[in-house]
Amino acid sequence: VPARISHTMRVSLLTLALLPAAAFGFLAPAMPAGVVSRQGSLTAPAAASPLFLRSDRTSTFSGAPAGVTMDMFKGIGFPELKATGMRIGIVHSRWNAEVVGKLKAGAKQALLDNGIKEEDVIEFEVPGAWELPLASRYMAQTQKVDAVIAIGVLIKGETDHYDMIKDASSNALMMLGVETGLPFVCGILGCHTMEQAEARANGDNNHGVWWGKTAIEMATLRNTQMGKGKIDAAGVEKKKILF
Repeated sequence: VPARISHTMRVSLLTLALLPAAAFGFLAPAMPAGVVSRQGSLTAPAAASPLFLRSDRTSTFSGAPAGVTMDMFKGIGFPELKATGMRIGIVHSRWNAEVVGKLKAGAKQALLDNGIKEEDVIEFEVPGAWELPLASRYMAQTQKVDAVIAIGVLIKGETDHYDMIKDASSNALMMLGVETGLPFVCGILGCHTMEQAEARANGDNNHGVWWGKTAIEMATLRNTQMGKGKIDAAGVEKKKILF
């Protein structure tokens, strides 16, 4: 920059030059306290804050219980879950039954491990992913469940059929939740290969486990906010005041 250019102009030119880098995250600020880095190290606990604190790989929120993080590559962290007395529905398809079976088993085990009784896990079976939303609605209408998990597996083929089924079924499940207020967990895997589906249905990466825990967490949130409270010593349900 020529010497005759004022200091103010130099600062302005430097700011303009750095804007693209900032926009794409190359000048990210120092990692906030309490966030797990890409290498897995944990900084000092963060002060209470309602904001999401994010790194480039992992995010957490400072108001969560200790150890709760959400790693974009390793799955979802959950707080301690207590599902005693809950009733959860699982609707699953027969299409790609082998992988669906593993996902369903993972979801069901997560429910049982967190206090739900075997008889309080209700299952419906349907032919394919297209039928999942309607069967999930029947589940919600007839079985008095606290949440519904819809599980199916779609593998991309040579035609547009995969996209039609995947998008329509996922959107329908979302609308069921929004319109009824009951949690509907979308457990529809849309993969390009069977190998991708298998990788998401086995071991520690079994997405069914996450779906089961998500159903419990969302059912707990709904029950709390909709006034379904604990029973006191006198046998009276404690109602939560919403407003």
